[in-house]
Amino acid sequence: MYVYVCISHRLLLFYSTSSEYCVWLLVSEGNNKSGPSAAFFADLEQRCPNLRSLDLSYVDLRAPLPASVEFLALGESWLSPSGWPASRFDAESQTVTLPRLREVELVGVKLRKGAMAALPSSVERLWILDTRLPQSCFQSDPVNQGVVSPSRLAELDFSYSNSTAPEIRQATTAWPHVTTLKLDECFYIPFTQFVTNLDRLEVLEANELLTSLTDFNVCVICDNLGGTLRRLGIAGSQLSVIGAWLIAEKLTHLESLEVSSCRQLPPVTFFMFANLRGTLRSLNISDTNVDSGTVDVLKSCMPACNIVN
Repeated sequence: MYVYVCISHRLLLFYSTSSEYCVWLLVSEGNNKSGPSAAFFADLEQRCPNLRSLDLSYVDLRAPLPASVEFLALGESWLSPSGWPASRFDAESQTVTLPRLREVELVGVKLRKGAMAALPSSVERLWILDTRLPQSCFQSDPVNQGVVSPSRLAELDFSYSNSTAPEIRQATTAWPHVTTLKLDECFYIPFTQFVTNLDRLEVLEANELLTSLTDFNVCVICDNLGGTLRRLGIAGSQLSVIGAWLIAEKLTHLESLEVSSCRQLPPVTFFMFANLRGTLRSLNISDTNVDSGTVDVLKSCMPACNIVN
C-alpha cells in the first residue's frame, strides 16, 4: 500500500507503508528547479528508515541523500558534490555509518564541479543518459585536481546516450577498473581513445551503434582486451571475415558472443568461431547469412555452447 502526501503546491511525496520504496517528485515549471533541504531528507529518513530506492526529478540536489538509499534515479536535475550521501560518525556509539548507494541512473542531469569526483565509493553501477560530462565534474576541488575513483564501480552504462568520445574517455580514465562497459546504440565510438584504459574489462556491449562498428574497431578491441574480455556484443556491426578471424584468434577467454545482424559475413566464416569452443557458452548469429548446414556443424563441434540462429 502506498501513501500520498502533498507537502506543498509543488512538492509531491509518495512512500510505502512498508517503508521499502519511496519516490520523491518535485513538479516545477521550465528550469525553475529547487532542491530539498537537509532537514527534509532527515525527516524523510526518520519516516522511512528502511528507504532503499529514490527517484528524484526536476530538483537541484545539494543536500546529502539519506544514507540508507541503495538505488538513485535522478532526472532533469542539477547535481552538486554535496548531494551524495555522506559517511556519518556517531560520537556516542563511536560508530561510522557508510553510504549504501549501489546503483545510480542519471538522465538529463547537469553536473556541477566535482559531482563525479564525489561519487560514493559504494556505487557499483552508473548509467548515464543525455547527461554531459564536463571535465570539471571530475575535479574534486581547486586544490586537488586529481580524480577520485570509486573502488567498487564495476559497470558504466552509456547505452542510448549522446555521450561524446571525450566524455567516455574521461569516464574510463576516472574509473579504469570497471569490468562492464555498455555502449548500445550510441553514436560513433572511437575505441582507440579509451580501451587502453580498461585493463580489467570483461563485458563490452556495443550493439547497433548508430555509426556501425568496423573491423578496425574490432582489431583495437582484440589487441587491448584479449586477456580479459568474457562477453562481447557487436550486433549490427560491419564485421567482415577479417574481424571474425581476429575475434576467434585473440579473444580466447570469450564466453558469450553477440554478432546478430552482421550481414556481411558469408556462411563459411562462422566456422571460425569453433576455435572458441573451449570457453564459448553463448553465440548469437541470428539475422545473418548463416545457413542451417553451418549451424548444424557448429552445434556438433560446440555442444556446450548455446547457439541462437
